[in-house]
Amino acid sequence: MPKLTNAERYTWETIQENYEKIPNLSISELAEMAHVSLSTINRTVRKKGYEGYGEFRYSIKEKKLPEISGFSEEILVAISKNEEEILKTIGGISAESVEKAVKMIDEAEEIFLFARGLSTSVAQEMMKKLQLWHKRVTIFDEGRTMRYFSDFMKPQSLIIAISLFGATEEILVAIEKAKIKKAKVLALTASEYSPLVESADVSLVGYKSSLEVNFFELDVHSRLPLYVLVRILFDSYQIYKNK
Repeated sequence: MPKLTNAERYTWETIQENYEKIPNLSISELAEMAHVSLSTINRTVRKKGYEGYGEFRYSIKEKKLPEISGFSEEILVAISKNEEEILKTIGGISAESVEKAVKMIDEAEEIFLFARGLSTSVAQEMMKKLQLWHKRVTIFDEGRTMRYFSDFMKPQSLIIAISLFGATEEILVAIEKAKIKKAKVLALTASEYSPLVESADVSLVGYKSSLEVNFFELDVHSRLPLYVLVRILFDSYQIYKNK
């Protein structure tokens, strides 16, 4: 996902703080509220995956909140974002890609999981599930280590690269080194148009809501779409092995 400038990040924070008002706010009214230009608003929502403010505003207006009693509207909005990520990840996943991923895992002599930050937790869950099937699997979560062991890959090696936005530089560099050794690459990401998807042999792509609230400079984005992909992948693998 393209990085927001300071002005765009401030605009996005203003949008999040006034989320329930957006359906009734024109772009001019929002610009006045946020003290930014109309073009800044349009650039911001485009970087979040929308054609412009009109589409963004309409998507909020049409979205129904979950009918759960006892929660404030703000919490219901947060719940709806999680629901959206789960349903759109499930609905958008490619059956052909899952089948190819299952066969890649089954045929691999050794599996290396590349992940950084919070995606490492997803990798740890994958490692435990792979070990239950007696697969040789190792996690690498540091760039220098990834690069070092990439020089020792072979055609029977499988790298499973886990990156929410598919643009983690350390992973991309290590993958390119491993591909020289003819290693296979399976990508798990939530960004279809990313360098990681371009580099991978097979990709499983989830959906990441552009409406997630993140007031921190650190990468603390939810990895929910990645966990959904892991669940689907290993349910499919279990069915494949039990046939």
